[in-house]
Amino acid sequence: MLKIKGGLMRYMRFILVAIAIVVLFASCEKKVSRLPETGEAGGEIAVGIIGEPENLTPFYPSFIYHNEITDMLFMPLHKKDVNDKIVPMLATSWEYSEDLKKITYNLRHDVVWQDQTPVTAYDVEYTFKMMKDPANNYPLIMKLQNIDSAKAISETRIIFFFNKVYPMALFDSDIKALPKHILEKEKNLANAAFNRKPVGNGPYKLDKWEAGKFISLVKNENYSLEDKPLIEKIVYMIYSDQAVMVEDIKQGKIDIAYDISPERIGELGKLKNVTPINKKGNTYTYLGFNTSRKPFDSKDFRKGISMLIDRNLLIKNTLQGNGISANGPITPSFWAYSENVKPVAFNKTDGEKLINTILKKDAKRYTYNAKPYTLNIITDRNDATMVNVAKEIALQLTNAGLSVKVTDLPSDSLIIKLFTRDYDLYVLSWQVSEDFNPFPFWSSKKEIGRFNFVDYYNANVDSIVNLAMTTMDKDEAFGYWEEFQKIIAEDQPYAFLYVPNRIIIVNNTIKSFDNVYTSSIEPISNLDIFYVEKTAQKKIDMAMLINPVEKVEEKKEETAKKTENKTEVKKTETKKEEVKTTPAPTAAQLLSQQVSSQQADTVKKEEEKKTAIIVQPAPVKIIQPSYPEAAKKIGAEGTVYVEAIVGKDGKVVSAKVIKSLNSVCDEAAVNAAMQAVFKPGTSDGVPTEMKTTIPYRFKP
Repeated sequence: MLKIKGGLMRYMRFILVAIAIVVLFASCEKKVSRLPETGEAGGEIAVGIIGEPENLTPFYPSFIYHNEITDMLFMPLHKKDVNDKIVPMLATSWEYSEDLKKITYNLRHDVVWQDQTPVTAYDVEYTFKMMKDPANNYPLIMKLQNIDSAKAISETRIIFFFNKVYPMALFDSDIKALPKHILEKEKNLANAAFNRKPVGNGPYKLDKWEAGKFISLVKNENYSLEDKPLIEKIVYMIYSDQAVMVEDIKQGKIDIAYDISPERIGELGKLKNVTPINKKGNTYTYLGFNTSRKPFDSKDFRKGISMLIDRNLLIKNTLQGNGISANGPITPSFWAYSENVKPVAFNKTDGEKLINTILKKDAKRYTYNAKPYTLNIITDRNDATMVNVAKEIALQLTNAGLSVKVTDLPSDSLIIKLFTRDYDLYVLSWQVSEDFNPFPFWSSKKEIGRFNFVDYYNANVDSIVNLAMTTMDKDEAFGYWEEFQKIIAEDQPYAFLYVPNRIIIVNNTIKSFDNVYTSSIEPISNLDIFYVEKTAQKKIDMAMLINPVEKVEEKKEETAKKTENKTEVKKTETKKEEVKTTPAPTAAQLLSQQVSSQQADTVKKEEEKKTAIIVQPAPVKIIQPSYPEAAKKIGAEGTVYVEAIVGKDGKVVSAKVIKSLNSVCDEAAVNAAMQAVFKPGTSDGVPTEMKTTIPYRFKP
């Protein structure tokens, strides 16, 4: 008999939940259409995105640029519809075992890859094994830590075996299969040509990828599901400058646009042919306190600072009103967001009272330990919104009589200061995903909470989060998540500022379900359920879309410079093009990548040695490279990312460039990396050779 710790009532509630899950998912054979009944086939659309994806495989997703294109190329086992219901895709149905530690998927028998080879359960099994293999460095391996294995028992049936019972099991096992017959021949998945020329089984297939300009998809004629996509062709236009994308929206070149900043909404909202769509935000912006420094170790002082910030005014001045006040470490996009936790209210009088318990105020200014006191805020120079937020906070705190200094730093410099705790306050944002794991940000264990930059330690929070993430009873789990939010909001290790709306611009002729924008699904990941009104359907003129006028001007400029060194001209143009199509990542983006990288490294080590406690190398001395004269001549600017292997003595053993700028800057960055010194990483307290990434910024 299955026994559940916690008493008979909890046991019965658990069983009822389990039965409900099994009944719900065992009934998935019933056909559910994902397409609107009024949809009209035909037409082509252009989608504007900021930044270019590194590849088009779901195996190596980017943490900086868009991955949603792969959702059109590869089919998941199941997917959410606009009503937040899970509907079958590659799987026709699934059922849990009695102990809830196994899920058996029944797959469609008529799905084929683009080359018409059948898709089978053996493809799913192969993909899972490749994901779990440490040699392949699958970046989302953290999602698979509770899945021991997957076994295909026939061409259309596969079983996933779990090492624990937990609520996200169905979603963690929802992987996008890769074609075994193509990839099993590859010795190195990371370098496979498949990553840029994928063979998928989704509603669309790759038509053309012109680096730095566009990626176009066309309908997959071998797509097996009854719900065929309606739009004939999707062209993803790649931008690095949002101003250019906005101009193309105004000219009617772009039908759907993502990554729209709030300050653009005013001008775009006046256009008659498009509609701005506000989606629930999944990131929160905050002011972080260095609690390891006085006076920020005082909760009253932190609360006082937080109460002096008028969040409504902040949202108005930095987001043009397109956001809500943040109430804690969870956003409204997450299912367990609690409205019972209230944002800190602006109260200048009470805020000053709390500040006055720590600081002294004379006729001119505040002092601390008999010395003039200044609050120093650092933020990310690459993120204009974060800079504006820091300046607005400084203005509000200055109006309350405090002395404030704002310093905007290159992303790499900011990250180093956060890891070394060399700051007073900082402005940053975190994203809350559907499978949100708070431990990297809030764990009291340093080896787990590596991104706990504010040094907040609360064992009660650790315990509550663990319960929230493992409890099968949804109501009970919600209670734990709510308690987590309340404790963090009360202690104020962050001054939670706001949650910005995610803004999408959509041409009024692009249609889908009436509730598609209010639902939880991402439109860009579900373009196969959209259609274009018959009277507005068109074919895209690629020549006009990529702006031939710029090409003519470039040729004129090239002709005028024929007397110059042709090699240098070509290098200059190449680097300018790289800067144009690959915008510099922000600190928040880089840190999100590191969060997943740390989780992946931890899981891989656990696969090798279950008891290992891993502590990543910490920078002690980072040498900034000099700006090479050759780079100055061509005006090269950007960031070189170096992967360094840190030895047991904290010295760099080897270094290589993983994201290049140009040969001279790359060489300078590698030379600087070889001089870096770290506190060595450890495994179970023993110094161990480990990899780390160092960003180096080059600017004239």
